[in-house]
Amino acid sequence: MAGRACEQYDLIAAEYARAFAGQFDDRPLDRAMLRSFAELVSHDGGKTVLDVGCGPGDAAGELAACGLRAAGVDGSSAMVSLARKRCPELRFQTADMFDLPYPAGSFDAVCAWYSIIHTPAETLPELFAEFRRLLSAPGWLLLGFQTDGETAVYDHAFGRDVSLEFLRHDVATVCAALEVSGFTVYATTKRARQPQLDEPTAQAMVIAHTGGHNKNP
Repeated sequence: MAGRACEQYDLIAAEYARAFAGQFDDRPLDRAMLRSFAELVSHDGGKTVLDVGCGPGDAAGELAACGLRAAGVDGSSAMVSLARKRCPELRFQTADMFDLPYPAGSFDAVCAWYSIIHTPAETLPELFAEFRRLLSAPGWLLLGFQTDGETAVYDHAFGRDVSLEFLRHDVATVCAALEVSGFTVYATTKRARQPQLDEPTAQAMVIAHTGGHNKNP
């Protein structure tokens, strides 16, 4: 997330957290994807996961509930503060996801749950290369993002005046960027827009890995 977007999320953090509280109760397939991802990581002997662009900590909390040692980073200090309150047992810090403050190979898995929605397609390979740098071998990556829609620009959201651009990435483009960055795509899932949840587009989830598995997952 770029610096300007982080500033905008500082403004809407509390409202955003309230709006999406309990989101996985209403989105059982999304929860199942997180749980399946955690099982893949554990199957390969992995124990640690970094939730990049963690927001108020919802995905990190789900992954921790699956038995992984989860930590989170977000470019918005207000979001990090909320995540610390929501999941006090987990470790969160403010950081730029293009320059993560960890040595190479620090984590067995990375989750970026709706964290690339402000990242232009042409910079995805650079971002994914940074994710790959963090991963041990074997390493797993989970992405969630909006798809099948036009870019949306908001000047008002969550009761505040903002300036935010939401990118809807093509699944094939994301998968190509992963391959360029050294990942192998393991699974892709797309679910239809749910109007009753005020979703503007279809939703996509992609799981990828770095290879070198102990066993066939």
